[in-house]
Amino acid sequence: MDVRQLRCFIAVAEELHFGRAAERLGVAPPALSRQISALEDELGVNLLTRTTRQVALTRAGLIMLEEAKGILVKMEQASRAVREASLASGKVLRVGAIDAASSSFLPEALMTFRKRFPGTEIKFVEAMTAALVQMLEAGKLDLALVRPPRKPTDCAFEILRVERPIVVLGEDHPLAARDHLTMHDLVGEPFVVPSKRIRPYAYDLVMAYFESVGAVPNVTIEATEKPAMMSAVAAGLGMALAPDWVSRLTFPGVTLRRLRGAMLDPPPPGALVGVAWRPQQKLPSRDDFLAILRESVTLIEERHVLPHATPPKPQKRPARIQ
Repeated sequence: MDVRQLRCFIAVAEELHFGRAAERLGVAPPALSRQISALEDELGVNLLTRTTRQVALTRAGLIMLEEAKGILVKMEQASRAVREASLASGKVLRVGAIDAASSSFLPEALMTFRKRFPGTEIKFVEAMTAALVQMLEAGKLDLALVRPPRKPTDCAFEILRVERPIVVLGEDHPLAARDHLTMHDLVGEPFVVPSKRIRPYAYDLVMAYFESVGAVPNVTIEATEKPAMMSAVAAGLGMALAPDWVSRLTFPGVTLRRLRGAMLDPPPPGALVGVAWRPQQKLPSRDDFLAILRESVTLIEERHVLPHATPPKPQKRPARIQ
């Protein structure tokens, strides 16, 4: 009996379908079937009953499902305890972040940390909120800069920043001549929205902005990453809403405008960036980094929203907020 066999069995037992379980694990169905058969042969019992239309658990299979889950939980706890013991004796800080943090306040915070604690090595990974929270729960990260977790977790979470929305539009768009825009100006315009499946926070946020004025966006295309969104806008496929940190990016043919009256109260989860950590883990270097974040990150970033604007120039130029 090995871990791979247990993971395969749990997937089939939960899905009650070999095809879905194989897709969930990223393996071929025949390979999955072999793992289950090997486990049954070793135990000398049938864990599943199989027909051409249905997969069901036997009584032994029900007991094995509970035991297998407990074994994997214990193994993960042991692995996490060993990693944390190793880290506590060394000087390594493992930080994860979404793009909203890594493209805005995180670089400055990391620089400050390195100056104050030059003997601590920093390991960094960028991913999306769900993946980072999973890594944090598994003990593979010490701290993660994420949106508010959607599922219950034993991690602590503290809001650091509320992002302001800005409008991304082509330089030659008629609305680019205005000093600022409102949500009413965007109703009916062709719109580039984030991918609902891959970027659920960003997608829900755009929908919330439109719902605040009793409308829905006129969606022309979905874009997963910010460069793809910028390219779509520059190509004339529509305009987009983006968080204020996008003003740090440059992209030919695209300009940015302030959006007035769209700071929703309370702010939706997609407008919030915070820090998550496991309070039961004792790690001085993480606490030192938390202190730096709390002292250096401003709740609402004002510097990306300029109080005055000038009309857009006719020639092409990098995107900038006006």
